[in-house]
Amino acid sequence: MKNVARLTIMALFLAAPYSVAAEKVLRFGLVSLPQDLGNPFGSYTIPTVVPGLAVFDSLTVVDMDGVLQPWIAEQWEAVDPLTWHFTLKPNVNFSNGEPFDAAAAAAALNYFASGDGLIEVVAQSVIDVANARAIEPLLLEVKTKAPNILLPRRLSGIRIPAPGPWAELGRRGFSQAPVGSGPFIATRWDSTQVDLVANPNSWRPPLVDRIEIKAVPEITTRLQGLITEALDVAFDIGPDDGPIVESAGGRLNVRPTGRVQLLTFMSIGDSPVADVRVRQALNYAVNKQQIIDVLLASATKPTGQAAVKASFGYNPDVEAYPYDPDKARALLAEAGYPDGFDLPADMTPGAMAGDGAWYLQIANNLADIGVRVTYQASPFTIHIRKIRQGGWNGLAFGMDFNNLPSLDVLWPLRIHSCLWKAPWHCRPEWVPLIEDAEQEFDLEERRRKTQDLVQLYRDEPTSLYLWEMPGIDGVAGRVINYHPRHAFINFHEIDVEE
Repeated sequence: MKNVARLTIMALFLAAPYSVAAEKVLRFGLVSLPQDLGNPFGSYTIPTVVPGLAVFDSLTVVDMDGVLQPWIAEQWEAVDPLTWHFTLKPNVNFSNGEPFDAAAAAAALNYFASGDGLIEVVAQSVIDVANARAIEPLLLEVKTKAPNILLPRRLSGIRIPAPGPWAELGRRGFSQAPVGSGPFIATRWDSTQVDLVANPNSWRPPLVDRIEIKAVPEITTRLQGLITEALDVAFDIGPDDGPIVESAGGRLNVRPTGRVQLLTFMSIGDSPVADVRVRQALNYAVNKQQIIDVLLASATKPTGQAAVKASFGYNPDVEAYPYDPDKARALLAEAGYPDGFDLPADMTPGAMAGDGAWYLQIANNLADIGVRVTYQASPFTIHIRKIRQGGWNGLAFGMDFNNLPSLDVLWPLRIHSCLWKAPWHCRPEWVPLIEDAEQEFDLEERRRKTQDLVQLYRDEPTSLYLWEMPGIDGVAGRVINYHPRHAFINFHEIDVEE
């Protein structure tokens, strides 16, 4: 009898691993998490938008080639230049059971239209929305204050929260307990880590059980986490780290970021960079191709415009500033700075692939024409706060022309203009040109007007143009089907081998 009992216990012990499937966990390391936690309107770019992409959905999305695609909205049409109708996908629910219907989408858009949502980061992309309403449960009407032929693209950056919890908890409370319709549900959301569990009732159910997303500010720590298997995906590591990652059984994944990397000038006020000749000189002074070849593994090319190639408004006729230090010196002398000047600048080291090294090389190139660069390093969160609110101490700072979320280049042109709430560059005569382009309802004419602005921003640069920035992620060998694109990660399709 004792032998039978012992064999029964042993059989149950041996059978247990086969009857209970191992939990699948996917672990991400990012340079920073969203300052506004789980507020879906608090961020629109990778890396800070990453957790929100797992929890929330937008009406539309933009694909790898910059082509607008249906998402929750299956189709749309312009009824007239100020009225759009969107037909939504049926049977989509938020994780709390509320329907994702036209009323839910209208509530989110009316938050901005009412003025309450103007404090949000994404507000500028829908600043021309006058109101929205549900005509039928799955038919959304959006009215705009002025014509905007690219409104469906702009809505790709507006992720919709569940209206019940948003109204009940308020903006701050909701950010700590967000509810969306995406493939995952947040169980923890703070400034250091986001924990997500699978939402089996999502319209796009996931393949993994849990996701852990951690803030890992240092690039070397993110790389080490990948090597030691503490992380499965390490965002924004260096291109030269490929051999190390491969030796650990992983791979590098190059994703589009939608960003043109810059050193942006504080050209408001009395300073050397207020002179357009000085800004042009700084563009001629940097050997961008050499930096790309040596420090970015030739993964991109120099650019002279605000647009990435996949964006609406990219101008193929705009060329990068060539490396010409003699011309740079001549322009400085013409502007009254034959001996150069001091250029204090803010930057965030470790935020992206190889940035510390190329910031140093930029300083070396500028030193050759007498411009003495000194960098003030600050954490990513402080840097973002200054971009939103101001407070810069120097004459330049590391930033980008970010074409996301909609890959419409008028978005970053607005930001680098008097229209930004804390402007660093302001040419009042450019504002009507931007607004005229935005209100042009003929698609091809809108493209032409945008391309003309791109040329203007090249000829009278607001920044030192560098290159279209590649996003280089280290991915563990056990990760399957990781295919991120512009401001979107296919969380529901990613799997892991155990």
